[in-house]
Amino acid sequence: MRIYRDLSALEPRLFRNPVTTLGVFDGVHRGHEHLITGVKEWARELGDGERGGEAVGITFESHPLAVLGRRPPVMLTSLDHRLVLLERAGLDAAVVLRFDKAMAEMRAESFVREIIRDRIDSRHLLMGFDASFGKNAHGNAAYLQAAFADELEVREMTPLLVEGAPVSSTEVRNAILKGELDVASRFLGRPVSLYGEVIHGDGRGRQIGFPTANLNLFHSAAPPHGVYVADLHIDARRYPCLVNIGRRPTFMRSDDPTDYSRYFNEQLDKVEVFIHGFSDDLYGAHLEISLYRKLRDERRFDGVDALVEQIQKDVTALETWWATR
Repeated sequence: MRIYRDLSALEPRLFRNPVTTLGVFDGVHRGHEHLITGVKEWARELGDGERGGEAVGITFESHPLAVLGRRPPVMLTSLDHRLVLLERAGLDAAVVLRFDKAMAEMRAESFVREIIRDRIDSRHLLMGFDASFGKNAHGNAAYLQAAFADELEVREMTPLLVEGAPVSSTEVRNAILKGELDVASRFLGRPVSLYGEVIHGDGRGRQIGFPTANLNLFHSAAPPHGVYVADLHIDARRYPCLVNIGRRPTFMRSDDPTDYSRYFNEQLDKVEVFIHGFSDDLYGAHLEISLYRKLRDERRFDGVDALVEQIQKDVTALETWWATR
């Protein structure tokens, strides 16, 4: 998937018969994938020899609510993770726009003419069933169909229903924050995953015989504190993992913040991944960890020896899970 982040550098020659869609696509859940499938199918209909058109998604660096003066939700996925998932869903190209005050004031007509038509040269726009854009969210499918009847074909995608209701990022977010991984996975169409860069930690895991990769999640959501069984893909192999999310209470100092709770706090908590059977240096790498179930709560142990004993039990449970999955 080609990624374009500089609006001024966009020009029509970069795209071949593009069919566009747009949205935040937070989480890239089954509803988003349903929309992207519609874009891909429409692009194939256009035809250009055997190649057809291209599926192009327009998304934003951050949530528009942050600029509109309202409190944005906790993001399910960072921009980097979102782009990985959009590529996996099958987009040919993604245009990443910076949503600022000027864009918040841009009318839907101007957005269509200046970006969709002039910059991308798209004559085909597929809207989500409840999508709108432009100042005051005026640009919905019905309005655009009337306003641009002669220069832009606008279609509206039917919603994808799961358990009788349209899938939404809000439902996925609520499930993840409550630790309901099975519910979130049904909406996502895949396991809940964490994506981040491996950063340096304090080395305690290696000191006690269980080296971990510390992940910076780039301000995305995580389930409640605890130890989870998971896996990840490295160099064409999948590895079983233990993921610890939380504050590591066994090592908390007397002057550490006392507002310890079960919910993830990105300023205070850590995400540590023990990759079973892998020991190479991963600093600076970007990893996607798929979570399958919670193994136990995070808790304080009476010393390192007791913690090590519990981790050994966790590893045994991980091996059992991996052997029977």
